[in-house]
Amino acid sequence: MCQYLIKSTMSFQTLLYSHFGKKSLQLRETLLLLSMGHMFALFNPNQVAQSLSIPVANLYRHLKGFSLYQWKCLFVRVGCSIALQEGRDTESKSDATKSRRRPTISVDGTNDPRYGKLLSYCFSWWSKKHNTSIRGRNVLAITIKIGSMIIPLNIRIVSKQGRRNTDKPSYFITMLKEILDFFDTSGVDLRKYPITFDAWYGSQQLLQILSDMGFDTKLVHGKSNYVMDIENENVKLSQHKKRVELHPARWGCDKPHYRIHATSSLSTLKLWV
Repeated sequence: MCQYLIKSTMSFQTLLYSHFGKKSLQLRETLLLLSMGHMFALFNPNQVAQSLSIPVANLYRHLKGFSLYQWKCLFVRVGCSIALQEGRDTESKSDATKSRRRPTISVDGTNDPRYGKLLSYCFSWWSKKHNTSIRGRNVLAITIKIGSMIIPLNIRIVSKQGRRNTDKPSYFITMLKEILDFFDTSGVDLRKYPITFDAWYGSQQLLQILSDMGFDTKLVHGKSNYVMDIENENVKLSQHKKRVELHPARWGCDKPHYRIHATSSLSTLKLWV
């Protein structure tokens, strides 16, 4: 356990000191302290200060030297650095191990309920979990799954109001470009991995943008009203589903499903449903 803590501390220390060397030593040490606090279930400055019996005001004073842009950069670099290391380790393994640990990029949003009246980016968002609109913040995240490990690469709070270039698909493309820049600089092509998202993002325009960026494999969670051509029958997926028998516990999926090659007459998108 001691060796694991030392190794993790050195990894964060190298990251913080290499990318933010121009910042004050107190700020870098504070960030390192807060990072290590997560290993002991201390997730905010107040919890860390109480555990160490130090004034929390000192931590916040040092953190003021970090801008919102630098916080964003720090999060991207931490997640991407971990994913880069795990990805390189996977690429060094046998083909069987590569298949089992197949890296997959995922994009999705979630609602973070907030009830404070002075918090920014709080609007009424539809919640599938609660089946109603709730007041809170909508968080858009890009993650990568390598084996059983899920690593966040980029996260942003999304505004419901604003200019036309602040909609969720535009945010998604901007966030993805930031991730690609990191991996391209490190000499790793992230575009060779599948990228998956739900039907909300599955517009033809967005799929074309991803194709232009170099992503060949795009997995979209289809809606029941999608019209697909399956065995020369061009109807909605809800109609196709009535004529097939779902198979439980097949390879790669723990839910009942039916695998078949389908095409859409409105696009070149090919799905396994």
